[in-house]
Amino acid sequence: MNRTGAAVTAGVLVGAALAAATFRRARITEPQLATRPSVVLVTLDTERADHTSTYGYSLPTTPRLDAMAAQGTVFTNAYTAIPSTAPSHASLFTSHYPSEHGVLRNGDVLDVPTLTEILAHAGYATAAFVSAYPLARKFGYARGFSAYDDAFTPGEASIVMSEWEGQHVDSPAFDRRADATTARALRWLSAAPRGRPLFLWVHYYDPHQPYDPPAPFRDAFQPAAGSGRSSFERDVAAYDGEIRFADEALGRLIDAVDEVVGADRTIIVVASDHGEGLMQHGWMGHGAHLYEELVRAILVVRAPGVDGGRRCAAPVGLIDVAPTILALLGLDGGALRPRGVDLGPALRGGAGPARDRPLFFQRRVYDPRRDDVPVPGDMRAVRIGSWKYIEGSTMSPELFDLSADPAELRNVWDRESARGAELAGVLAAWRRDAGDAAAARPLSGEDARRMRALGYVE
Repeated sequence: MNRTGAAVTAGVLVGAALAAATFRRARITEPQLATRPSVVLVTLDTERADHTSTYGYSLPTTPRLDAMAAQGTVFTNAYTAIPSTAPSHASLFTSHYPSEHGVLRNGDVLDVPTLTEILAHAGYATAAFVSAYPLARKFGYARGFSAYDDAFTPGEASIVMSEWEGQHVDSPAFDRRADATTARALRWLSAAPRGRPLFLWVHYYDPHQPYDPPAPFRDAFQPAAGSGRSSFERDVAAYDGEIRFADEALGRLIDAVDEVVGADRTIIVVASDHGEGLMQHGWMGHGAHLYEELVRAILVVRAPGVDGGRRCAAPVGLIDVAPTILALLGLDGGALRPRGVDLGPALRGGAGPARDRPLFFQRRVYDPRRDDVPVPGDMRAVRIGSWKYIEGSTMSPELFDLSADPAELRNVWDRESARGAELAGVLAAWRRDAGDAAAARPLSGEDARRMRALGYVE
């Protein structure tokens, strides 16, 4: 596939060299291997945090995730850098922003060092079971995995198509239901090597459109016949039903891991890659904007020897997942040159990342020659503290105070123009540091000072 990112830079080449050196150092003996915990990573496609009971939703959509959260830590302000399946997963596995790893849309190829490669070179038995074509091995996500199951069959699918985003789908089906993916993962788990720790990644595509959960989840949250509920309300109920269906598969997976490997020997990380627009800003689906319903994500971590029932409100990102896993394992993550940070202190009841830490966002690239949805121009955003600034080539600047307006309904750019300009400067400086050729104005001395203080400018 053609890539939509910039050409490979010297920084990436240096990163690859560092990766090779770190991988060589990471090899350890069998007795040491046996002391390291296994890692299970579960990613939930398109699952809005605020539609899970774990995050306070009024309906019981995620009882199995609730149970895991009671034994772990819930990060209540977790974010994806980009609300699109493949780019978001690329950021999770590399701890880099999309403009750095180069996966700017579904169909771009990931070709930079990943978390999986570090774990594989440290002796982990690695396996992945993905549930949708955007994460097929041809796009680079199999790096470091000794087993990678992306075999989608019509009998296990909810979507069968031959063309997708301007390219031919070279697979009998486009996706796989959560129960089928879980069954395949459990077969691998039952035969996995016992003398080595495991790294198992399971990706669930439910509740992505179409919202069509199987029975009995299809009717779990539907209004009674004759209630007068609109078709839109029924769509939202079906979306919630898909979340409940995926949650049941998640619970089955966790139960098996605890039985086969042991809860005291397994780190479990559950994250969603992005949210879903349900008409809050006039959009059904995801990818087209950067409002909270799309960029907020689920992040729940359970680790051996760490007390459960904690909730951390500090803003964190999926870019923090890889550094956190590696730190919990005592492995050097320097090969990744991560943008994220270790969340271990928050897991142990200490302070999370600084609340004024900047988190950056960008919209996926849309190509009118390939995409059915006409979305012109680009869009970027930054959150610092409770303030979030959004800019785009075809829109006026927007500034929101999330503490007073979590739904982002009141743009206060005119009233808070000085604060907005400060966030705009931080965003512009970061774009340059990340190699974004489209960044607008030259970096001022004050912007450079601010970015040095935040660690983004040498």
